[in-house]
Amino acid sequence: MKRILSLLAATALALPVAGVLAAPAQAADESPVRPVTMVDDFRACIAGGGATDMLLLVDESASLGDRDPANARVTAAEYLVKQLAGFTDGAESTLNVSISVFANEYRNVKDWTALTPATLPDLQGSIASLKSMTKGMETDYWTALDGARRDLAAKAATRGDAPSCQAVVWFTDGGLNFEPRTTDAAKKAFGSNKSFAPDLELTTRKNTIEAGKLAAEDICRAGGLADQLRSSKVAMFGIGLGGVTPEEAEFNFMKSVATGTAGKGGTECGKLTTPIPGEFHLASGIDSLLMAFDGISSPGRSPLVQTSGICQIDFCEDQAHRFVLDATTPQVRVLATADADGITASMVNPDGKQIQLPRGELNKETKLADGQNTILYTWLSEKTLTVSMKSGSSGKGWSGLWQLGFTDPAGTSKDKVSKSSVHISGNLLPVWLNPDETPLHVGDTVPNAQFGLVDQNGDAVDATSLLGTAQLTATLVDSQGKGTVIARELDKNSLGTAASMDLKDLPVGPAQMRLSLTLTTAPTTFKGKDVPGTVLEPAMVSVPVTLTPPADFPVLGSRVDFGQAEGVPNLNAKLAASGSGCVWLPDGQELKVVASPSDIGGSAITLGEAKSAESCISITSGADLPLTFKAEHAGNGSINGTMTMMIAPDGEPAKAMAVEVAFTASLAKPLNTTNFILALVVALILGPGIPLLLLYGAKWLVAKIPGSSLSAELIPITVAYGQLERDGGPFALRPTDLVQLVPMEPGGTRSLSIFGVDFKARTGLSPLGTGYVSVESPNRVGISSAYPGADSTGTQARLPLAIHNHWVLLRDRGTDPQAGYVLLLANGDISAARRQTLEDDIKRRLPEMLGRLNEAATEPVLEPALAGAGGDGGFGGFSQNPGQGFGQDANQQQGFGQEQSWGTPPGRVPGPEETPPAGPYNPWGPPGA
Repeated sequence: MKRILSLLAATALALPVAGVLAAPAQAADESPVRPVTMVDDFRACIAGGGATDMLLLVDESASLGDRDPANARVTAAEYLVKQLAGFTDGAESTLNVSISVFANEYRNVKDWTALTPATLPDLQGSIASLKSMTKGMETDYWTALDGARRDLAAKAATRGDAPSCQAVVWFTDGGLNFEPRTTDAAKKAFGSNKSFAPDLELTTRKNTIEAGKLAAEDICRAGGLADQLRSSKVAMFGIGLGGVTPEEAEFNFMKSVATGTAGKGGTECGKLTTPIPGEFHLASGIDSLLMAFDGISSPGRSPLVQTSGICQIDFCEDQAHRFVLDATTPQVRVLATADADGITASMVNPDGKQIQLPRGELNKETKLADGQNTILYTWLSEKTLTVSMKSGSSGKGWSGLWQLGFTDPAGTSKDKVSKSSVHISGNLLPVWLNPDETPLHVGDTVPNAQFGLVDQNGDAVDATSLLGTAQLTATLVDSQGKGTVIARELDKNSLGTAASMDLKDLPVGPAQMRLSLTLTTAPTTFKGKDVPGTVLEPAMVSVPVTLTPPADFPVLGSRVDFGQAEGVPNLNAKLAASGSGCVWLPDGQELKVVASPSDIGGSAITLGEAKSAESCISITSGADLPLTFKAEHAGNGSINGTMTMMIAPDGEPAKAMAVEVAFTASLAKPLNTTNFILALVVALILGPGIPLLLLYGAKWLVAKIPGSSLSAELIPITVAYGQLERDGGPFALRPTDLVQLVPMEPGGTRSLSIFGVDFKARTGLSPLGTGYVSVESPNRVGISSAYPGADSTGTQARLPLAIHNHWVLLRDRGTDPQAGYVLLLANGDISAARRQTLEDDIKRRLPEMLGRLNEAATEPVLEPALAGAGGDGGFGGFSQNPGQGFGQDANQQQGFGQEQSWGTPPGRVPGPEETPPAGPYNPWGPPGA
């Protein structure tokens, strides 16, 4: 309990006051209760202990050279991650940051990194590299948002049912646009079509205009890409950088994607526009960019935003930014800017002492002491500074009215404005005091729910000791978004009293206990005048709970993630169930789909043959329920929705109860094989500008395994009852794993042996695309973690040329189908975060992949390979053979790395979990084509 309170204390949330008044908690039979925006929901999720993922999505188009020549986007993003690192310092929750860029394509430049003060310099270095990324063509919103969707979905999937708090910070300097590819070189460099319009050639201005229309339609249609992000609970922060006087119309579409509408009378984007999906900020330079990014910089609290004027010649109280502090607000951070040149800044403390904040070197922090209190300030530009304040241990000189003001010594800016964003860190948080005392069974009444206050350490606080005021409201929000008020506006004298929770008629499934605390600091006096306390934004904590069925029913997991599919989807996943009873999924049920690719046709989920009470799956002490998702056609995007499953006590089908279970899957279309072959045939007949042999030769030259440091580990594994085990216990990496370095040639190699497993670089038959690595081990079958996982037989693993940070599952032919080996390949200097990501990925995906590998491995039973026999029979050590030519070995019958000649491929090829079987195998193209 203490740990839970500490977690909540470390990740408090504050919502705008106006928002809370606009959407009061409602009774169970009223309309759904949600935070005012999905940004608020994002912050509430953090307060409830969910791991946080924030993806920075930054434009790299060539227009940035004109719009942002001073790299203001880089300065603002560095400021953002610095403030976020301060938020994570000492907090138990994790905040992961990833950085991606986009223009005509989407690419990741910094993988997920847990943000801490220690990792901050590395992340800031990655952000600094954005200065040189201004060469991109066009501004493809669809590809950018779809890439962000895929990366966020993959990150969330590593956590299973654990809550994820996710957001995209999306920055661009222009509207959606596409450019024609008028030369063969442009077609080769940028591609001639898009995933959302595969049959449209982007070779004329007319077609690129049509592509823009199609992209906008697919983003904003009901269930489109915008709705897919929203239904995945991804909050959106959109930031548009215009010119000196930005044209708002240029960013209307971006604004509608971020917020659901382009403003009053504007066109809506998507169907899921309530709650408001996100925020949009229009900036014209470094100062407004800093203010835009600052609103995101404290995930646990929304800032107080004030607008005022500029003092002329001397400091003046009437134009100052004011806030009242007391013992419950020990830290404050202010970002302030003024729309004038040559300004100065100063503060006035509660004793009336003026504290000058002189401008020095930009981005250099200065430390001041005001009695026992500490003030740190940094000028970020000629017009903007940030000030951080911290109370001394005694609190002397802290409580009372503080003021910050800008002054124009020349007196020439009386009509100009100043703006501040004040982050006040309160140390009091609302808490549910006894959540573990009573199970929340639907139909029951819980008579003694108690709520109170804790401090930053999770220690209980006597509310009656507060000098200011406090009000706490508790609302139970069910899986359908409807809220039941448990306690309304308890004041500081009422906290701790018992409240009753009536759980009748509530749906089974996940729920949230939302606690909202409104604090007002103690009033004060200044120069003999009464000054009211500052009303802090209500702090909201969202505690995830589960409303379970009666005790004799089984309990189902709340959500199932089917992973990712390339081609026509046929995906398998398992849904956790506990307790005992009977479970089935009614036959012919129509899924409740809230977002989906437009062209996948019908879709269905099945639970094997468990289609009715008569054929239900009976469980006695929990089980993993095998679900299958299928759709008629391939598509690009996420499908999100719910299915209705039935549960009942054993032998009592008349008591059956419906349970809504959420599902998701990420889908992608494969390369159009027919078009690819036709294009190659035309090239062969007409003759390309560059001889094919030269293309093949160029491809062979670069088809090497990179020479960067590589560590490897071979681990025996078993899968028992769907769970991955190592040496009879749960699978986990050990400190002694991944310490052996594989000898590597600095310039890369075409052939490598690791523990007797051969890795051979291949070019493939196509003269275009990239090569791949064939993983060969006699008398074993294998599949890798990277798409497409295996060759056309489904039993020989394939990897990209960059084999680092991937893994391979191997199994001896003819032996126990539930036993095998996992061969890990990692950077020689792998970080703890990346190491954990590899471990999580293996635990999540390997059991399912082993099942698919076994299904494909239909060869005659052979004797198991002898351990220690080296490359011909067991697992040996490391060696290299860089002398291979064109990726071909003695067993190959086809040139250019082709394993088999023309023929009809098997109808089903197993792949890794995120990329299940695609359409017919393409013998011409790169892996997976």
